[in-house]
Amino acid sequence: MSSEVKASKNCKECDILLWKNPVETGKIFGGALIALLIVKKVDLVSLFLKLLYTVLFASASVEFLSKLVLNKGLVTTYGLKECPNVAGTIKPYVDEALKQLPVYQAKFRQLLFASSPERSFKAAGVVYASQKLISLMSLWTIALIATIGTFTVPIIYQTYQKEIDQAVDQAVTVTKAKSAEYQKLVQEKATPYVKQLDEKLAPVTGFVKSKIPQSRTTPESTTAKLAAEVPLEPTPSASATTSGASFPSVPKTDLKQSVQEVSDKIDDISADSLKQEIENHKATPAI
Repeated sequence: MSSEVKASKNCKECDILLWKNPVETGKIFGGALIALLIVKKVDLVSLFLKLLYTVLFASASVEFLSKLVLNKGLVTTYGLKECPNVAGTIKPYVDEALKQLPVYQAKFRQLLFASSPERSFKAAGVVYASQKLISLMSLWTIALIATIGTFTVPIIYQTYQKEIDQAVDQAVTVTKAKSAEYQKLVQEKATPYVKQLDEKLAPVTGFVKSKIPQSRTTPESTTAKLAAEVPLEPTPSASATTSGASFPSVPKTDLKQSVQEVSDKIDDISADSLKQEIENHKATPAI
């Protein structure tokens, strides 16, 4: 709903600036010019003070004379009993302005701290141009030009939009071409002087280069040199691989021959010899 209201307000303002309703636009434009003329020709502070003391003197005189003659003050009897509700009248406008204030503060902070350098540069250019205009012309002159431009430029642009766009595009193209041409000309003119300056400063640059230590090379060359000096470690696959030559040699035995030798020894042992050995063992006294 608020967006629709804002859109309608913007459309109404556009209609006023584009003279869609000449009577309404003429009233606003004429009132603005009259206000500017009053500001230019009349000292508003002096006028306000003059009106104030005149009203005070008149009301005091009427009240005093009416009490003296009629025993009743006319000003206190028939004057306003309550003040106009000025606060209630301007409060909606003040509240709306206060609601919009944080938005403008955020935009100003973004411009001031260069969240977008392009916008900050544009704002700096506008402020610089405004300062130059104020130094050349008075505020009243600038306000008069701005008022006339506000009510004339939009309708002129709408009427001759195609011609104006073509003229602007042509001006931009010509400006770019001239800028490139002047840049090339300046470069050609400056090249011989740059070469002469380089030749004249050759001894100085050579002396400076000679005083710079050779070790101050690029970090990449130093790192590469250090990396080249580090020995390579053996790979795990190479260390884990073991050849057959590293194990001790296993004697080759014949299983059949060993069994035959054991059986021959068993045959040589007789029962009598075993009995004799047992008796000898029993006859041997214990130590």
